[in-house]
Amino acid sequence: MVNYSEYNDSQKPALNLLQKMGWQYITPEEVFSARGELLTNVLLDDILAKQLAKINAFEYKGASYKFSTGSIQGAINALKNVPNEGLVQTNERVYDLITLGKSFNETVQGDRKAYTVNYIDWKNPENNVFHVTEEFEVEGRKGKRRPDIVLFVNGIPFVVIENKRRDKNDSLEEAISQNIRNQKDKEGIPKLFYYAQLLLAVHPNEVKYGATGTPAKFWSVWKEDVERAVSKLLKKKINNTQAEDRLVTEQDKGLYALCNTERLLDIAYKYVVFDGPDKKICRYQQYFAVQETIQRVKTRNKEGNRQGGVIWHTTGSGKSLTMVMLSKALALDTSIESPRVIIVTDRISLDKQIFKTFVNCGKHVKKAKSGNDLIELLQDKGNEIITTIIDKFEIATKRTSFKDESQNIFVLVDESHRSQYGSAHANMKRIVPNASYIGFTGTPLMKSQKSTSKKFGGFIHKYTIDQAVKDGAVLPLLYEGRSAKLSINKKQIDKGFERLAAPLNEEARKDLKKKFATIGKIYESDHVIEEIAYDISEHFRENWKGTGFKAQLAVPKIDTAIKYQKYFELQTDPAIKINTRVVFTPPDSRQNNDDVWSDSTSESKKYWERILERFNDQEAYETWVVDRFKEETDEVELIIVVSKLLTGFDAPRNTVLYLAKPLVAHNLLQAIARVNRLFKGKEYGHIIDYVGVLGKLDEALTEYSALEDFDEEDLKNTVVDVKEEIRKVPIRHAEVWDIFKGVYDKNDIEALERHIAEKDVRDQFYERVSAFARILQTALASDDFYNEFSTEQIGFYKSELKKFQSLRLSVQFRYAEKVSYKEYEPRVRKLLDTYIDADEVQVLTKDVNIFDKNMVEEALESYGKSPASKADFIAHQMKKVITENMEKDEAFYKKFSQLIEETIKNFYDGRLTEKEYLEAMQKTRNDLASGYQDGIPESVQSNPKARAFYGALNEVLNKKLDKEISKNKVAEAGVEIEEIVKKLIITDWKKNVDIQNKMENQIEDYLISKRGQFGIEISFDEIDEILIKCLRVAKNNF
Repeated sequence: MVNYSEYNDSQKPALNLLQKMGWQYITPEEVFSARGELLTNVLLDDILAKQLAKINAFEYKGASYKFSTGSIQGAINALKNVPNEGLVQTNERVYDLITLGKSFNETVQGDRKAYTVNYIDWKNPENNVFHVTEEFEVEGRKGKRRPDIVLFVNGIPFVVIENKRRDKNDSLEEAISQNIRNQKDKEGIPKLFYYAQLLLAVHPNEVKYGATGTPAKFWSVWKEDVERAVSKLLKKKINNTQAEDRLVTEQDKGLYALCNTERLLDIAYKYVVFDGPDKKICRYQQYFAVQETIQRVKTRNKEGNRQGGVIWHTTGSGKSLTMVMLSKALALDTSIESPRVIIVTDRISLDKQIFKTFVNCGKHVKKAKSGNDLIELLQDKGNEIITTIIDKFEIATKRTSFKDESQNIFVLVDESHRSQYGSAHANMKRIVPNASYIGFTGTPLMKSQKSTSKKFGGFIHKYTIDQAVKDGAVLPLLYEGRSAKLSINKKQIDKGFERLAAPLNEEARKDLKKKFATIGKIYESDHVIEEIAYDISEHFRENWKGTGFKAQLAVPKIDTAIKYQKYFELQTDPAIKINTRVVFTPPDSRQNNDDVWSDSTSESKKYWERILERFNDQEAYETWVVDRFKEETDEVELIIVVSKLLTGFDAPRNTVLYLAKPLVAHNLLQAIARVNRLFKGKEYGHIIDYVGVLGKLDEALTEYSALEDFDEEDLKNTVVDVKEEIRKVPIRHAEVWDIFKGVYDKNDIEALERHIAEKDVRDQFYERVSAFARILQTALASDDFYNEFSTEQIGFYKSELKKFQSLRLSVQFRYAEKVSYKEYEPRVRKLLDTYIDADEVQVLTKDVNIFDKNMVEEALESYGKSPASKADFIAHQMKKVITENMEKDEAFYKKFSQLIEETIKNFYDGRLTEKEYLEAMQKTRNDLASGYQDGIPESVQSNPKARAFYGALNEVLNKKLDKEISKNKVAEAGVEIEEIVKKLIITDWKKNVDIQNKMENQIEDYLISKRGQFGIEISFDEIDEILIKCLRVAKNNF
C-alpha cells in the first residue's frame, strides 16, 4: 500500500514545477531575513526596495532619472500601511496601489513635480522578480499560521497555495477551508490576504482557485489543455530541479495554467473586478472569451472595420462580468486608440442590472436616458462606457443624422438573440457604422440564427449548458412534469371548439382558434388556477417552506397572476400560508413587445391601484418585493410573474420554478435558468411543469415543439428528469450500509458505533447519510417517487433514514462532536423534523461541562448506553477540552492527551474490560478537573498559570532534572515567572513590542541569576528556548 504524505504527494512536486516555470526558490530562513525578521510582516522589504528602484524611472526634459530613496521608501510604506477597512476592502486598496502605482514628488533642476512609482511592471513581465517559498509562517492575533506555499512578485505575496494529499476524503474542501479560515480576523492571518491576488487549493487529482473573500461554493476549476507543455517542462533540468519522468497530474496542469508568470500578471491586471463587497476573479471561460474577442477585434473585415462575433455563455455563468472584463481589457489594450464601449440591451430591467454591475465594479459608465441623450453621450469622446436600451437607437435615427464613424467603438449587445438579428441592428449601424459588434447570449442560438450570426464574424466563444453544469458554475435542473395531476380533458376542449367553430369559414376558424383555443387559455380558467394553486401550496409547504429557499410561478397574463395571488391570500392559517407577491409591468408599459395589460379586467387594474396606495410607484414596489425575495426572511416566499423577472433576474436562493404558462425556445431556456444559481445547501434547481412543455422528458429535447428550433448538442444537460435522481435512492441507501461491512449483526448498535470510532470513518458515514437524506428529500417531493416505489418501500427508506440519524446523533454524542441540526442543508433539516423526535435531539444537543461531575452523570444517565460508550463519551469530551486549552499549558495537557489515547488503545486492543475502561476514564476526568497530575510539584498543582510556566521550563530541562529538589526549584521558578509577567501586564500588551521585550529581558535575567539554584547547568540556547515558550504561555493565559 502506498504511504502518501502531503509533502511528497503534493507540496514537493508543486515546488519543483513552479521552479521550472521560472519561480526562484527562497528558503523560509531567507524569507524571514528579507521581511526584517518580523513574523507580522508579509512583505519581503529588501526585495521590494531593490525592485522598485530597478523598474521605476521618470523622464524630465528628455532625460531619464531614478526615484529618490525617500520616494522608494514612501512607496513601501504606502503598501505596508494600507488602513484596515475589512478584508476585501483592504485588498481592493492594495489592488489599486499595485495596478495604478503611487505618486511622489521629485525635484530636478529645481523643478518639483509628481511622478508615479509602479510596484509591478505589467507591460514587461520579465522585468519583475518571481519568488516561491514554503511554510510561510505569519503571526496573527491568536497565534501563527503557515500556508504551504506562497508566491511573491517583487517581494509582494501574490499567490497563497494550500496542498493536500490525494488519499484523504474531502481533502480539497479542507484546503479551501484552511484558506478561508486563515483570512479571518480573529483566528487567521488576514494581513497576508490583503495582498494576495490568487488563492489555490490543490492536490494531485484536483485544483480549485478563488480570490480573497471568495466563499467556498464559488471556488472554481480551470480547464485548459496544457498536458503536453507540462510534460515537456517536467523532463527539463531547470533552476536546480531534477528532470522528472512521470505522468502529468491535475495539480501540475492547474499550477501551470494559473501560475505561469505572464498569465498570472495578465489575470491579476485585467481579469479581476471588485463587484460591490466581493472580489471576483475570472473563470476560465471568461478569460478565453475575452482573449479571443481581443484577437478577433484586431482583425479587419473587407470594409476595413474591426471584426465582431457572438459569445454564447450559458445563463448563470457570469455573462455580465464577462462584459465588464472585456470592457476593461479593451480599455487597457494600448494597440487600440481611445476605445469606447456601448452596452446595448432590449429591456429596462437588464439595462439597470448591467449599469449597476459596471458601477459596482468601479467603472465610469453613463446611461442613456433618451435617444437625444444617447447622441449627446456619443458626441462626448470622454464617455468610455455607455449603456442603452436598443429602442433609443431607433428614436435617435428618427431625430438626427448624426454618425460616429470611429473604428474603435465596440457595441456589446446583451441577449443578442432577441435584438441583434432584427431591424434594430440596422438602426445601430446608421449611428455607429464602423463599430465592432459583439453579441452576448445566455442561451444557444437557434438553427436559423446560426447562419445569420456569421455576418458578424460567427461564434467567438462558447460555454455550453453542459460545460457549466460539469464545472459546477451552475446547478443542474431537475424537471418534473405535473400536468397529469390536472383534471383537464383536452379532447373534450377540442370537440367543444369544433362545435363552436362549425358555422365559420376557414379564416375565421383560424382566428378563433388562435384567440380562444390555445393551450394557454386552458391555464387561465378559474378551476385550473385553483387546482394548480392548491398543488403549489401543498408542494411548497411540504418541501420548501421555512428552508430559506424561494420560488417563482410563471403564468400567462396579468389577470391570471392576480387570480393566483388572491387564491394564496385567502389562506390565512400561518402553518400552510405561502407569502406571495405579483410582479409585472404596470399599465401602459410594454414588455417583450406585447402589451401585457391587453384584455385585462378592471378588477386587475383596481388591484394594481391598491398596490400603489401602499407604495409610491411601481419601482418602489418591485424593489421591496425583490429585496425580500432575495433575503432569508419569509415575507416573500414566492413571486408570481408573467414575463418580467423570467430573464436577467439573479436571485441565488430562487430554487423552484412552477410553470403554469407555455414557454418556447429562448424564453423557456431563460426562464428555467432563473433557478440554476449556486447557493449554500442548494443541489439543484427544480422545474415543476403544469403545462407539459417537455411532456414526460422521454425523448430528445429537440423533439419537443418548445425546443425544436435548437441543435440537440447545444441543449445537452439542460434539464435532468427527476426520475433519474429518484432511482438513486436505493444506491445512496446501500452506500451508507457499505461502511458497516465488517459488522456481522447490523442491529447491534454498540458494534455499529465502535465500527466508526475513527474520525475518518465517521466523517464518511456522516457524508453518506447526508447524501441519502438529500436524495430521499428530492424523491419525496416528487409524485414520480410514489409511482415508481411501493408504499412499503417508501416507508422502509423513511425508517432507515430515522435509524441512520439516530445513530449519527448517538455517535456524535459519544465522541464529543458538536451535535446540531444546523450542519444540515435546510431542506434536509425539514425532512428530519418530520421523522425525528424533537425531544431526542434536544437531550443530545445540550452542552456538557466535563468538569461538572453532576452534569456529566446526568448526561450519561439520559444517554443510557453501554459502559464503553460512556467511557468514550468522557474520553472525547476530555480531548475536546484538551484541544481547546492546549496552548495555555502545553506540557500539562499533552500528558493527559497521551494518557487518554493509551487508555482507549488498551480497551480496543482487549486489555481492559468495559467496566475498567469506564473507571479509568472517570479517574482521568477527576484528575483533569482538579488539575492533578503525577510528578508535578505541589506548589504549582493548584495554580494553573504558574503550572504552565513550570511546564515550559520542565519541557526544556526535563532530562536534567533527576532530583526531586531540582523539580521543586523549577516549580518555584514557575511561580516567580508568573509574578514577573503579572507585574508587566497592561492593556493591549500583546500588541506592544516594548512590553514583550521587557518581559523577555526580565525572565532572562531571572533565569541567569537563579540557574545555580536548580542544581543543573542551563545553556544560553536552552534559555532562548525557554523564553519563546514562556512568552507563548503568557500570551495564552493573560
